[in-house]
Amino acid sequence: MSVQTRERIIKAAAKEFAEKGFYNTQISHIVESAGVARGTFYIYFKSKEEVFEEILKKVVEDLKERIKPVDISRDPVEQVKENVKRVIDYALENRELAKIILFRSCEPNYAKIIDCFFEDVVNLISRSLEKGIKLGILKPHDTEVVARVILGGVKEVIKSLICKRKLIQKKLRMNF
Repeated sequence: MSVQTRERIIKAAAKEFAEKGFYNTQISHIVESAGVARGTFYIYFKSKEEVFEEILKKVVEDLKERIKPVDISRDPVEQVKENVKRVIDYALENRELAKIILFRSCEPNYAKIIDCFFEDVVNLISRSLEKGIKLGILKPHDTEVVARVILGGVKEVIKSLICKRKLIQKKLRMNF
């Protein structure tokens, strides 16, 4: 079994899920896009649900790797900017995957994976904000609410970049 063939199927599936959504994507769409036989698909995956779950897990792992906890020995504002930039860069480099995460309308089981990821991000941001409060860098505030505002803002920027790429990218380069 070829790792390249498996990756080609995953990439084609991500593209199809992003364009058509989970329910409207059929295995026939995936195999046609990947340029493989239907039987080849079943060598690697039992169902479209299995390949979809694989895609979601990969995105969650990739994004978790890019979000680093704030280190108190360095400028926290700069570190937050670096985290945001890494997440935005990932979304732009992996548009199909970002669409799956941001514009999901899928089975509740798969939405749970994404929701758990977003909860982890909120907790990471919240802990960083709490450190900032303890160090006297930030004024006391409800860290969970502010973390959700930050996450929501980043998600909105990424959505805008994916949909209206040129205008927003110019603005981000100037201000980031």
